[in-house]
Amino acid sequence: MMKLVLLLFFLLLITPMSNAISVALGESAPDFSLSNAAGESISIGNFKDRTLILLFWRTGQKRSAMAVKDADEIVRKYEDKGVNAVCILQSSDDLDEAKKIMKDNGISCPLLIDSDRRAYGDFGIRVFPTTVLINKDGAIAYDLPSHPLTYKVKLEGYVRRMLGEISDEELEHVMLPQKEKKDDASLEAMRLHNLSLKFVKMQMLDQAVDSAVKSVEAKPDMLESLTLLGFLYLKTDDAENALATFKKAKELAPESNDVKTGLGGALILNREYDKAIEVLESATRANPYSQMTYYELGKAYELKNDKDKSIEMYKTAIEKTLKKHILPSSMSTCQ
Repeated sequence: MMKLVLLLFFLLLITPMSNAISVALGESAPDFSLSNAAGESISIGNFKDRTLILLFWRTGQKRSAMAVKDADEIVRKYEDKGVNAVCILQSSDDLDEAKKIMKDNGISCPLLIDSDRRAYGDFGIRVFPTTVLINKDGAIAYDLPSHPLTYKVKLEGYVRRMLGEISDEELEHVMLPQKEKKDDASLEAMRLHNLSLKFVKMQMLDQAVDSAVKSVEAKPDMLESLTLLGFLYLKTDDAENALATFKKAKELAPESNDVKTGLGGALILNREYDKAIEVLESATRANPYSQMTYYELGKAYELKNDKDKSIEMYKTAIEKTLKKHILPSSMSTCQ
């Protein structure tokens, strides 16, 4: 009996229960208006068109504090791509202790107080902590109960899938890391992908293209390598191969901002300016924080001789740019 109890405890430790909340995935997230520590009112509407992480937690619980810290680290990594998080606390909890935990760990996410437990009730929170991910359309995309050993890996996987950076297949591998055994082809593809990035950093573009081609040959459905190769073709003005590569990438991840941006750039190289603008504007609606997308839009409008629109897009790109990269931020080694 004791062995069974220990086994159950271990399984609970590494595998959280499903159905962390009572609201079904895909449904609109219940709206709320909660006050932060300064008394200011914040609602889900404040994060319109952004990817939002809600973290329901409590003080006096180590796994809650760990979840808050992990979520904040992920937000810092993806904030420039439109990702935010808020931490929600019951009013009956220790507010001063919560502030101390957040200050000691350098947490920048807003702390909201659920004074009448309405948000907790509307979401049907069953366990502490519970993490809920809301997409840009305001629907619940994923939830994560408790703080399992795989919490941070899974949360980042969900965020990347919502941003369109990885495919469903790649997300599945993230969700089951303990069961995943990469085959020789996957390992070789990743090795060649990383080698290509090193060549990019050294500005050895011919070698970078060669390594990226071999990476795709080793594993044709590896989105990261396809996207990398596509941007390298753009950099070397290989219009035909850039377009073909990004079309393949779009089949794997049709909503990826990086893929849409690259496809738009490839259409520009092929002088299909109207199609390029359509694709790029779609990318800005999906992620209005990508400076590279606005740069490509500026280029498209410039080639169409729309001077005013071109200047507008270039200015937007400059405003959003802190660093210049050959590749989009998700691919860059300069991050």
